Amino acid sequence: MRAVYVDCDGTLLTLDCSYDALFERACEAAGVDATAEAQAAYGEAFFAAFESFDPEPYRAGMAAAVEAGGLDADPADLAAAYVDAEVGASTPAEGAGEALDALDGPDSALGVLTNGVSAVQRRKLESSGLFDRFDAYLPSYEVEAHKPDPAVFDAARERLDADEYVYVGDSMEHDARPARAAGFLPVHVDPGAEPGVVAVDGLGTLGRAVDRL
Repeated sequence: MRAVYVDCDGTLLTLDCSYDALFERACEAAGVDATAEAQAAYGEAFFAAFESFDPEPYRAGMAAAVEAGGLDADPADLAAAYVDAEVGASTPAEGAGEALDALDGPDSALGVLTNGVSAVQRRKLESSGLFDRFDAYLPSYEVEAHKPDPAVFDAARERLDADEYVYVGDSMEHDARPARAAGFLPVHVDPGAEPGVVAVDGLGTLGRAVDRL
């Protein structure tokens, strides 16, 4: 039995805009102007809260944005608007469906292993029609450890019992290298790779590389 875990953001899903544009969309939905000061404050506060597993990192970020930018808006409303914008902008990467079809089979199990807030990542996958393709869903918030922490990969082994494990992701630092260190076969969705890492030029070519796994 082989368990194949796939990263979410940047691998399974791509954004149709920049993160700066998501902030602007959230402010527009709330009827306020997005200022550079507010945007910078949001990013700093969000990531600080995210790294410490704050239960509401989006709200923490928007509270800082409201204060720094003097925005006349409720941080909770802005946070909800940002999440809605992020979900709406997340679309399946080219070749995602083909890759999952190729990886799925009677002797394999599929899982999502992603850094992210549990409910938000699930909404994005459900909205994109991909959530039900997986046998396991493992966001870092459930483990209280973000990649590249090895605890995430330990938890992945506990979720799916298999003889071998594969991890597919777009980052060498957060995906391929820590997966390799954890005993997974790492697949880097990029034409360049390091020794011990399978490299594929986009998810669309992953299916043709299945025999190499």
